[in-house]
Amino acid sequence: MITDILTVAGKELREVFTFGDARGRSKYSLLVLVVVFGIVFPLQSGREWVDSPVNIMVWAWMPFLWVSGVVADMFAGERERHTLEALLATRLSDQAILFGKLLAALTYGFTLTWVIMIASLITVNIGFGKGELLFYPLDMTLAALGFSLLISGLSGCIGVLVSLRAGSVRQAQQLMSTGMLVLFLPFMLIQFIPKSWLDVAGNLMENAQPVQIAIGLAVFLLVVELILVAIARRLFQRSKLILD
Repeated sequence: MITDILTVAGKELREVFTFGDARGRSKYSLLVLVVVFGIVFPLQSGREWVDSPVNIMVWAWMPFLWVSGVVADMFAGERERHTLEALLATRLSDQAILFGKLLAALTYGFTLTWVIMIASLITVNIGFGKGELLFYPLDMTLAALGFSLLISGLSGCIGVLVSLRAGSVRQAQQLMSTGMLVLFLPFMLIQFIPKSWLDVAGNLMENAQPVQIAIGLAVFLLVVELILVAIARRLFQRSKLILD
């Protein structure tokens, strides 16, 4: 079972790095992402790049963007290229195919995020270190590590659910874009929330410990992902996918 999952995941990752993602970006565009987020932005931010807690939010949500561009192709793309039938006709079990694709999405998002983080760290040290070793605070590093993994998994789960039922890559991309808009909608609507409500929320945040907030959010994300995985397992029925 584990070997089959790793086989499917390896296949997906090879296709991503060989042919690009569902948005038509080639493998060379990954280098552009590393240059922009690992060199250009850190040079503009300076030492704040490793000191500001805001970076936790940045690195936490970046994997969602990386993975959303890849995961839409996982089932919808194979259905569009007429290769899904061949994959489903193999000896691989349903769970091996499903979890293999999920693992590929998670690995892609998590790895790309940390490659960019390391590149940005090198950039900041070269540009602003002045003989001093600059590094992310330990709590920021642990939070970024954990949440980049969780957000990669969340994006992978949502993308697989979308890709399972989408008839084309374009349709899957549109649904993923809508989902991203819904996720960011609360941040866009915060300006319309009454100030009294924001004050109450602010007081609650001040009384709560950051570690408690992080653990609570991590547990929430994990529960959501487990629910999405359970739904995906229920929807992933080989006979129906072939008939579609």
